[in-house]
Amino acid sequence: MMHWKEEILSFLDQGKGFEVICEEGEVKVSEAKGISSKAPIDLKEIKGVRRGKVKPPSAKLRDLIIKLASRLIEASKSFKVTLGQGDFTLRFDLDHYIRVDAKSSSIVGFNSLEDETIKIVADLLKEHGEVRILKPLK
Repeated sequence: MMHWKEEILSFLDQGKGFEVICEEGEVKVSEAKGISSKAPIDLKEIKGVRRGKVKPPSAKLRDLIIKLASRLIEASKSFKVTLGQGDFTLRFDLDHYIRVDAKSSSIVGFNSLEDETIKIVADLLKEHGEVRILKPLK
């Protein structure tokens, strides 16, 4: 088993999101940074932000995360995975991401399944279930 795969599985077992950075042939896996609860933030500022314990993903979603990560790492694409309640988000940048739940996936910020980054993982998403493309606003 590859080193990065063990690190990703460890984060998933803990119910934590992770970030993969691919640069110069190296793969670095770290915990995904999010909103810090240590900073003094007014409650009005975080109104609407989901909070609470996130359970580790189901075996089916966990396997899909590993397959997607494997493909993206082979292609040297950096990405971040954040876990939700029964779903996960695979984020490439602020405006380009894939949200996957138990039965389907939504692709945001890309024009088609033929876009460079999506083409790498499109077949895995189709095997998983319905794929919706939410095109960017112009």
